[in-house]
Amino acid sequence: MAATVLFDPAYTGVIQYPGYVNTYDKSMDKYLEVSARVPLVNGQFFTEDEVDNMTPKLGTWNSELKTPGISEDTELLPMEQPAGGRSKEGEIDTLRVATRITRTMERIDRSGKIRQMAMAGLPNSGKRYMELKMANVFNTGTATEGADGSNIWANDHIHDDASGGTWSNYETAAALTSTTYNTMRVSMRKRTSTKGYVSPIVLKQLMVPPDLEEKARQIQSSNLKPENSLNQKNVWEGKFDIIVNDYLTDTNGWWGIGDLPEAMWGLHVAYLERFSVMSLPYPTADYPDIVAGWRLRGQVDVFASVAYNVHHNIGA
Repeated sequence: MAATVLFDPAYTGVIQYPGYVNTYDKSMDKYLEVSARVPLVNGQFFTEDEVDNMTPKLGTWNSELKTPGISEDTELLPMEQPAGGRSKEGEIDTLRVATRITRTMERIDRSGKIRQMAMAGLPNSGKRYMELKMANVFNTGTATEGADGSNIWANDHIHDDASGGTWSNYETAAALTSTTYNTMRVSMRKRTSTKGYVSPIVLKQLMVPPDLEEKARQIQSSNLKPENSLNQKNVWEGKFDIIVNDYLTDTNGWWGIGDLPEAMWGLHVAYLERFSVMSLPYPTADYPDIVAGWRLRGQVDVFASVAYNVHHNIGA
């Protein structure tokens, strides 16, 4: 339907609708924005660091010592050294995207909405990138090398002190059930430290793709034990939280998130420059008919050193 142009009966000319610089389009009663919904999920598992070079090296270090042994004061002091740490070098990427509007576009935009929408989509674009980049660490961890030479999810991690042996954050492949959940819980509680001592991790969160949400909630909220016909009590009722991660690509895989402090997570976001939106100096001599523009820019890398706080099962 053609636009309705209003005229004042006493004067010749177009009446400007309050708040809009262009002719009011009476045929449009309301504008609703269709925006990019970006559920922020993965950021809660990553530590953020500000860096000052394009190849930042981030990692962990270890202060643990052996327990004291029996030694008389007249004997030489038994010396012990802390184990070294692990580091992983990242590579900062410069990320940019821009949008702009032309003189023609602005003239036909009778509500003034196009200019606003052109700029409003940029921040969500940056958030979407970060979510996908962080999710990629989980999605590809069985084939991506970490700081210790093993894959991020592996059963042959070498402790910082080699005398402590190896440790695993990679469970035997199995579908998610109350039994396999408990197997992962036990594995995390039996984790040993770099010096070989028991250093338990408490499974606090179960992360699943949407495909496994129903099963996860059965395990987490059922009064009786799922997959069991003997009316046994479900002892894990309400004992952990569920995270449904829409960015996970494996429909069978699931993860257990522990209670280690942030310094031991081993999942990193390194910022040389955080994402920001800046207006562009249009129009210019070369582009006289582009009236406005904006760009999003950031410099960041996302990677894992050693994922101490997470166990993974690829499912079945």
